[in-house]
Amino acid sequence: MNASSIFSFGNSFVLLGWLLLIILPHWKFTQGLILHGIIVLFALLYTYLLAKDIGSFDPNSFSTLANVKALFQDDNAVAAGWLHYLAFDLFVGAYIVRESIKLNIARWIYSLMLPFTFMFGPVGYLLFFMVKVSKTKKIADVHH
Repeated sequence: MNASSIFSFGNSFVLLGWLLLIILPHWKFTQGLILHGIIVLFALLYTYLLAKDIGSFDPNSFSTLANVKALFQDDNAVAAGWLHYLAFDLFVGAYIVRESIKLNIARWIYSLMLPFTFMFGPVGYLLFFMVKVSKTKKIADVHH
């Protein structure tokens, strides 16, 4: 498996998780398939990509913007980074759905947040945070 095929697979396969969150958010298997299936698979692929080049890893790669740019000149690093984004954004999307259901936030409202989470991770979470605060009327309740 090379970086390009892993990248393409990740881009396609992640859509299954987002479709489950949008189409079947209340299905008893949705959260499990995402958290214990798709994200774990991405974690395995991510680990594989890291392990391929672990010998050339330099802890200073993340110390400056220039070093990070240099790190991402490698296809394995780019594919691993992309899987990282895909996995964590999907994790946040699953969290948004789970918490929205607990808070009785209307499905149409949290469904609108999901494309923002998929495409711009933190923006989707910020939208959820604002809806959660307005629903609970208390910032203190947001961490529960």
